[in-house]
Amino acid sequence: MVGLAEVDMKDAFLEKEWVLVIQTPMQGKEPLLAALREGVELKQGHYDCCLHVSAEGEQQFRALDGSHAGAEQTIQSVSVLDITISIAPDKQLLEQTLAIIIANHVHEEPTIRISECWGTRSKYTGDKDNPNKYWNRPDAQDIHGTAIAGKGQEG
Repeated sequence: MVGLAEVDMKDAFLEKEWVLVIQTPMQGKEPLLAALREGVELKQGHYDCCLHVSAEGEQQFRALDGSHAGAEQTIQSVSVLDITISIAPDKQLLEQTLAIIIANHVHEEPTIRISECWGTRSKYTGDKDNPNKYWNRPDAQDIHGTAIAGKGQEG
């Protein structure tokens, strides 16, 4: 049986990582993103501050006895989004990351899912003339994105 570490591609390779998906109400998005950018190295190859924020969804729950809200008789619904990050598979880094999330999340019982997986990383093999790469497309600026913070202003 071939393991994923043995997969050999011309332009990329596979690397183990831990993926965390954090659900947060819309109102908790910006403080949590700022804390993650400030406290966790969110690297992917030659890029940092790498994360994904999903479209809005819905979370439902009912508080039970022992929660801050106390036992409630109703099921609550709140608009949420998912923040997805990946980190190196390192116990100390995971503990640091979870501490940052829990300290900066608006819920006392944040929904955090952690998965072990493999991610692709570029070998940066000189595909500068590839017409599919954003820098060779007429819509390059739209694909590359809009600046939201400068270096040192991530938080």
